[in-house]
Amino acid sequence: MSEKLDISQLVNAPSDIEISQLRERFEAAEPFPHVVIDNFFTANFLAQIESDFPVKDENYDRFCIEDGGQVGTNYANGDPSTFPPAFKQLDALVRNRVFLDFISRLTGIDKLDYDPEYFGGGIRESRSGTFLPPHVDFNHHPAVLTHRRMNLLFYFNHNWEEAWGGNLQVHKNPNVFTNNDSLVHSYMPINNRCLIFETSEISWHGFDRLRLPEGKSRRAFTIYYYTKHRPNEDQIKFHNTEYVEPALPSHLAPGYTLTEEDVALLREYVGRRDDRIRMLYDLRAELDAKLRHVWTEYEYYLNLSKANSRTSALIVGGERAVGRFKRKIRDLRPRD
Repeated sequence: MSEKLDISQLVNAPSDIEISQLRERFEAAEPFPHVVIDNFFTANFLAQIESDFPVKDENYDRFCIEDGGQVGTNYANGDPSTFPPAFKQLDALVRNRVFLDFISRLTGIDKLDYDPEYFGGGIRESRSGTFLPPHVDFNHHPAVLTHRRMNLLFYFNHNWEEAWGGNLQVHKNPNVFTNNDSLVHSYMPINNRCLIFETSEISWHGFDRLRLPEGKSRRAFTIYYYTKHRPNEDQIKFHNTEYVEPALPSHLAPGYTLTEEDVALLREYVGRRDDRIRMLYDLRAELDAKLRHVWTEYEYYLNLSKANSRTSALIVGGERAVGRFKRKIRDLRPRD
């Protein structure tokens, strides 16, 4: 797509005054900068996206692989080479410099870079029972280590009902506040809604559990932007995505008789924590292997350095001996 792209063909581009108003809302939002824009895409482009949204076929399951390697129910495709036509056009839009400049004007964050690898992003389809606990995202690109600065979330869900859950929830730090007290805003994933927020050390967010009727799913597209530098970058520590799992429901108290639903929930919570622990063990094993490699390399070069030092000492010693021998020869010569 040309750099001279007319984004008005795909996006209901706001006027300069509206962009200024959106920026004010973005910068004033609590507990971190964010803004919601409805009716984001033009009707024609939205219809193309809805028509091209991936359906279950022989290729669908390859994008439903869970952490353990088994096929799950939730779709996550971050490979733009496999996107359907409308999503390839969407990919061309979000990487286009005209669009990036538009987002920069709207947020005040300049020199945004698109991520062609779609780490953590892409086409998403989530099904009933799924939820995403409050978390802050990884803050550096895994490959090139640029700073993650911006999340763009697009939703494609017709006639969404609040009782179905799946609301994008904005939190204060849930390590400090309880789940009930940390929640600040909750936004329904309604059709043609865009949510933009600055990625930072305080951008805690997630979505509540989906309770969907048969045949319904939560559809979204996500893209993350990066910059080579950011304010106070020397004070920001590298970290991965950090989750805070939900607390037990308040009705689980002494004297209460568990229902089958309660038992299923407890098993799910224990399973999620077991998965987190297993992931930490796996990370530890990977780190240990890297440390062993580094230590082996260090010992090799240390021993090589010692060997070189011994060789150097012999050379120096030999040179000194030759020098002494030459002086003795000179001393034996007849003097004038």
